[in-house]
Amino acid sequence: MVDLAAMCEVSVATVSYVLNDKQGARVSEATRQKILQMANLYMYRSNPYAKSLATGEMHNVLFFYNEDNFALARAEILDVINQLCVILRPHKYNIITAPSNLIAKYNYVDAIITYRIDKDTFKKLGDLNFIPLISIDCIIQDNLFFEINNSFNNINDKEATYLALPYKDETTTNLLKSKGDVIFINNFNELHNVLTTPLKHIVCLSLEIHNYLQSLNIKHEYIELNNQDKFDAVLKALKLAIDREEVDVHQYLID
Repeated sequence: MVDLAAMCEVSVATVSYVLNDKQGARVSEATRQKILQMANLYMYRSNPYAKSLATGEMHNVLFFYNEDNFALARAEILDVINQLCVILRPHKYNIITAPSNLIAKYNYVDAIITYRIDKDTFKKLGDLNFIPLISIDCIIQDNLFFEINNSFNNINDKEATYLALPYKDETTTNLLKSKGDVIFINNFNELHNVLTTPLKHIVCLSLEIHNYLQSLNIKHEYIELNNQDKFDAVLKALKLAIDREEVDVHQYLID
């Protein structure tokens, strides 16, 4: 960094501000570009491990998901990852992914976000990792952890048949079943069998099923469960958990 400062004829502090993307630093755009170009030319790379020792954060978040062979379920997982990237990148968090069969100790992340895993798997993961764990779509009911779930209050039409991708959490599954006529779709054969039987009017609870039915020109409605409020709650919980802030509310219910 000293050599870069000398070559750019600026202070070491200025180089540090630019390379670490410090907000509010009074560095002209021309100077910033010059420093970045010289850093690239001489293949300068900051050491993330040294930075983590100084800040106490790796700025990595693990996304731990239930692996599924069903193409629509895999598409949903990818969509959730994309939405998490959108909300986390402005806060300089990187997403690392791992399927639920890789229960292990993860030393290089600041927090773990789980998606649609079962409670036993969540507990096993928590027993190995003493870092913040945030659950999406699994009812944990333990104030050691933050959890974000849907209330399903908008699932109230007795004349509708609701199509959903499965949950691994039995409590969530039973709660959703209690709200109405819900059919969980595990593969395309099941979906096609459902569509060939007489149904009440169809309501999709999955974006991927909704998109698939649209491609077949099948009349239906769509309720978005993975909405913006849900991901806003994830970001809020993540910040509170990483900052170790004491709060009374650890469970977020999203309409």
